[in-house]
Amino acid sequence: MADNVIRRQEEKEHPLPVERCLKIFGVSKSGYYAWRKRREKKAQEAEERKKELREINEKFRKIVKKLGFVPGKRTFRTYMFREYGFVISVKRCAKIMKMMNLVANRPKKDAYKGQATHDHRCAAPENKVKQEFYIGPRKVVLTDITYFYYGRYRAALYLCAFRDAYTREILGSAAGTRMTTDLVKEAYDEMMEKHRKELKKSECYIHSDQGSQYLSTTFKKILSDDSFIQSVSRRGNSQDNAPMESFFGQMKCRIIDLVALCPDAETAIRMIKGYIHDYNTKIYQHSLAGLTPEEYYIYVTQGIYPCDSYFGVKATEMMPIGDLVAARLEEARKKEEKVRERNRKRREAAEEFVSSPSLIVSRDQARLQREKSKWKKSKDLAEKQIAHIDAIIAKTVVALKFLVSATKEILEELKYPQNWKKYKELDYVFEMNELF
Repeated sequence: MADNVIRRQEEKEHPLPVERCLKIFGVSKSGYYAWRKRREKKAQEAEERKKELREINEKFRKIVKKLGFVPGKRTFRTYMFREYGFVISVKRCAKIMKMMNLVANRPKKDAYKGQATHDHRCAAPENKVKQEFYIGPRKVVLTDITYFYYGRYRAALYLCAFRDAYTREILGSAAGTRMTTDLVKEAYDEMMEKHRKELKKSECYIHSDQGSQYLSTTFKKILSDDSFIQSVSRRGNSQDNAPMESFFGQMKCRIIDLVALCPDAETAIRMIKGYIHDYNTKIYQHSLAGLTPEEYYIYVTQGIYPCDSYFGVKATEMMPIGDLVAARLEEARKKEEKVRERNRKRREAAEEFVSSPSLIVSRDQARLQREKSKWKKSKDLAEKQIAHIDAIIAKTVVALKFLVSATKEILEELKYPQNWKKYKELDYVFEMNELF
């Protein structure tokens, strides 16, 4: 029936019948109509692919709108499966992002990290974690302080957070306009209120940098009273607290521009708290096999798997998620081992230097001498400048006496500045250039 319809349509479009044309060109009738069907099928498949691509683009836009930032290709893949049950490869996600001109938010170098520290390097607490972050859930809790800007005049807002290194969950946080020990204590109290029963305090490390808030007597006493083990990063070594630095970097690249639009501190704090809540409960992480931090903690502690399948594969067919994450961490450790081996000699040399008390005292003495020399140079320069100014002041006394005894004609002439150079008594003005 369809062939007859096509044949009648062709007879209307062309003066010669199809059969006559096929005989002229030596083409069989069955081969010609088979070719027509293949062409129509390809056109139909192309139209279906375009329709599917439009649907994927729309889903990508919904994901960006839901998150409030542009995630990476792996996060897109995770959300496409978790939210829409759509299986898509990472490579295809990257191609679609490029086609849609979507650029993932990436962390930028944070310039606020100065080298100011609280204690002398030999008086600081020991680094007991030593970059072994993934020893188990609620075993290593990382903490740090970062900042955001909000409002028309870019006022500073500080955020302190405590994070479980193994499950990546934010256990407690606090935001405020002052970076004090009270801010750290507020975040610590929130962590203890929500997760006190989960933390085995005698076996849990609280790891931070050498900030004055964490090395204060108040914070040390809080950890001691709760039987936590305090650990501190080496001076100027961000790798010792890398997971916490990574979280802040990721958080900033996602919401720093949104926080800047908040008109006051209260609104900015609500936004930051809302992001942390979504991070713990709603934002899926590719490295946790598509789970949120809270879901992952439930699974590794109770064995409750929150998903039926992952990317088309049933959960019963997969290996335990703990083994999967352990395998990834082991692979990452092997890569880091190469870097550690390359820098081993440098670290050993640094440890030998630290282990020599006389060299440390000599280094401190040299630093103090340099500081003294700097201030001595400032003192010598100031004395020379004072002597120079005194000499000019003495010349102004002579100039004033000259003007008092000057004739009316001279005073009239001196109303024009270009005439001052005629009189030697007034040449002090040419020594005051650096004062202007």
